[in-house]
Amino acid sequence: MQQPSVTRRALKTLCAVLLFAPASASAAESARAESTLPEIVVTATKTAEDPFYVPSSIETVSPAEIEREVAGNTPELLDKVPGVSLEGSGAWEAAPIIRGFSGTRTLVLVDGERENNLWAGRDPLSPFIGVADIERIEVLKGPASVLYGSDALGGVINFITKKPDYAQNATWQFSPEAGVSYSSVDEGWQGTVALEGGGDGFDFRIDASARDHGNYTDGNGNKVTNSQFKAQNLGIQGRHLFSDQHELSLSYRHNDIDDKGVPQKDNAPWSHFTKFDSDIWKAAYTARDLGFIEELKLKGWIVDQERVFDGRLENPSAGMYTLKSNTIETGAKGASLQFTFEPAENNTLVAGIEYIYEDAESAEEQVKKQLSDDQTKKIVYFPPVSDAHRDHIGIYAEDKHDFSNGSVLTSGIRYDFFSADAENALYYEEKANGDLIKSASNVFEEKTDQALTASIGYLYPLSSTVNLAANAATGFRAPDIFERFSTRGGSTIIIGNPDLEPEYSWNIDTGLKVKSGNLSGSFSVFYSWIDDYIDLENNPGVTFGGLPTKKYVNVTEAELYGFDGGITWQPVEHLSLFGTIASVIGKNTTDNQRLNTIPPLNGSAGIRWEDRLNARSDWWIEFETELFDDQDNPAPNEDQTPGYALFNVKGGIRYNENVVLSLAVDNLFDRTYRSHLNYADFLYEPGINVKTALQISL
Repeated sequence: MQQPSVTRRALKTLCAVLLFAPASASAAESARAESTLPEIVVTATKTAEDPFYVPSSIETVSPAEIEREVAGNTPELLDKVPGVSLEGSGAWEAAPIIRGFSGTRTLVLVDGERENNLWAGRDPLSPFIGVADIERIEVLKGPASVLYGSDALGGVINFITKKPDYAQNATWQFSPEAGVSYSSVDEGWQGTVALEGGGDGFDFRIDASARDHGNYTDGNGNKVTNSQFKAQNLGIQGRHLFSDQHELSLSYRHNDIDDKGVPQKDNAPWSHFTKFDSDIWKAAYTARDLGFIEELKLKGWIVDQERVFDGRLENPSAGMYTLKSNTIETGAKGASLQFTFEPAENNTLVAGIEYIYEDAESAEEQVKKQLSDDQTKKIVYFPPVSDAHRDHIGIYAEDKHDFSNGSVLTSGIRYDFFSADAENALYYEEKANGDLIKSASNVFEEKTDQALTASIGYLYPLSSTVNLAANAATGFRAPDIFERFSTRGGSTIIIGNPDLEPEYSWNIDTGLKVKSGNLSGSFSVFYSWIDDYIDLENNPGVTFGGLPTKKYVNVTEAELYGFDGGITWQPVEHLSLFGTIASVIGKNTTDNQRLNTIPPLNGSAGIRWEDRLNARSDWWIEFETELFDDQDNPAPNEDQTPGYALFNVKGGIRYNENVVLSLAVDNLFDRTYRSHLNYADFLYEPGINVKTALQISL
């Protein structure tokens, strides 16, 4: 009989600790009487709330955690959030997975707007914002379609950026910031500068950053080709307070990515985006205390993105190589109007309407050459996504009632309507002299979708330190432009399917929330049933331009279920113990096969010591391990992956609250491992990485 691995035994032990830790909440509270300011989130209900008192399962990445992480990119900031995993290829191509919901089933927002889910949501965590510009991250786990519409089946990740807050000062003040960081695994440098200030009804913030990272080194000591990155960011924002009731804010952000590598197998001498740019304009008007209307928010935003790919992909067995280049342009315009009412004591109603228009156009050229003499054999042209657009309108309302016994009831409803269309895609091949070899057309047609979603949540206080939360909700995801209208590939062509039905989910979750003087955390179990789950499958017997095809199809029924949680305990002053655990199983219930991109059982555990050096300085040191079980029951087209354990150490010194020097070592023992969620299953993850950062603010 096979014995369980050390990693699996450690994960089971960690799970038991997290399950039974809430029972000690009352004793822990008596051990420490100090209180802290309540944490406030806005993603759970679209109003400011203490997450301990909302039924939703929500996690945050705090400013202190961002400071300690010494992260080189935004995905690194999400690594330790229980229930959140990352899929991608390399450090700069990443998409989040919440509770097994991958792709566009997880919605990524920046300051509450869906600017990052363009181009079918691929790589929404591309570093369009610098880590130094992020104030905190809020992760709402579980379906959030009632408040956020399509793409929020698994949940929402909301990056909250730093905002100036000087407008109410009687005189003008200014505060400059600067920072620099280094990572050894890719010899990467980042530099940031910012200036914010204001007074007398005005405030502003201007920030700029630049970074340059080479190819990273894996645990075998080998450089991973095409894993480099180079970019610059610029952000400008301003706000005017007309009065205590009315304010107007404007912002602009430009992201200029000069070189974003895309790791391929060893037969790709180069593979990278030579341009990956975005421009985002936003405007918002807020009014408060308007009689019956407690708050009114009117927002508008415009996003333009352009990316250019260039690569050489070799096929030695066929004696050929391909020079591949494509250009993809996407854009979106959106507007929303939201009202907050307080119709009765302890009752809050949020209602709104939003409209979003998305478009995409692209072109690709593949030049097929012989390896022996560089002679061009043929040239292939096609649009990966034809000129396409999608319109979306959503109307929603959610009510929250606080009862005298401390319990909370939320309920909401939403209606969404989508309309999408695209031009027909022309695929053709020609000889080097321009003579046509063959051609084919991918014919598309307009498609509309609509859905009604609802949710209900209830929170009941079991004691002053433990709350029981339960939720039931439906979720909805319309097929994105990529799934509907794509024509892409090389030796195999991936075909979009305009006739796809939207995914619709039924979800329940329940769990405990704990918050006392020195113990805080949560643990949840969940179950989701998805009708018309969208997957990519082989299309046997169907060719396009003489090539085999794959096609997006609806799977009649699928299910996802599991648990996740995390806890932090401070048994004595200065010392903190923390841990997380997450498990999810995803199945196609039609044939009982496992779903793609399901993370294995995973967790983390650590210990941190924080203390004062003197009246002006404090320091911290932290040891942490990340644990991943074997993925020995993957989807039919996936490989099994062994489990692994990583060890990290972090520390730092803070002087006078405005100078922070941080140091971290990831993968301390230079472990060689592969992530099950890596697009490129041949790719080893980074080896030992020494990271340091210096941040100064005045």
